[in-house]
Amino acid sequence: MSALLLLSLLPLAAAEVVVFDEYDTTMDYQQGKLSVTKHLRLKNVGPNPIIPGEIHFKVSQERKGESSAPTIDSFSVVNKYNKELDTRQYASDTEVDLVFTVWDPLLPDFFYDMTMTYSLDFDPRGVLFYQVVLPEERTTIPISKATTTFNLPKRYHVTYLAPEGEVAAAKEVTSVTWKVKDSYAVEYSVVPFPRLGFKAVNVFWILIIILFLLNLFFRLKKKAQAARSL
Repeated sequence: MSALLLLSLLPLAAAEVVVFDEYDTTMDYQQGKLSVTKHLRLKNVGPNPIIPGEIHFKVSQERKGESSAPTIDSFSVVNKYNKELDTRQYASDTEVDLVFTVWDPLLPDFFYDMTMTYSLDFDPRGVLFYQVVLPEERTTIPISKATTTFNLPKRYHVTYLAPEGEVAAAKEVTSVTWKVKDSYAVEYSVVPFPRLGFKAVNVFWILIIILFLLNLFFRLKKKAQAARSL
């Protein structure tokens, strides 16, 4: 009975004494799919050996201001020895719970490295300017350091991002990198519009309206002049 009690307490103990010492995420967008790769490092920050057990990630996607559960494909987790860990997933109306298990003992101050991958449908819509909120994942394990990179095909230009991050153009992709764990919003376009700290689509439509009103004004003025000359 004492062994059963110990096993039942292990997930709780792991939640209190382990952290993600590294939490590096790369999201690659290409042809309607978002491929996610996460390099994770668990660290035992407690005074005793532990078995981490189940680790949960809850993933949701924002659509029209509401959270929904994305369809997750190709979900897998491997450790540094390329051994595949046990995985499963549960979906509700608003999120997907990605679960994997680590049964290897973790000594105090030791690390456990793993790589998690999955993909989901990702088809941003817009006219010239595309606005997306990247899928958000949550875990109960504290995160010490996090880096997130979002890669777009080279033809796109980033016109807005929140929170503020670093934008870099490489040979084949345009990348946005954040050094904080947050909810990320990106606006991008084929139009090389400069980043001004606000959404370029708003400026674009204001310019369209101004041009329309100017055109209307000059047409009415021309008609008025023609009528006076009769």
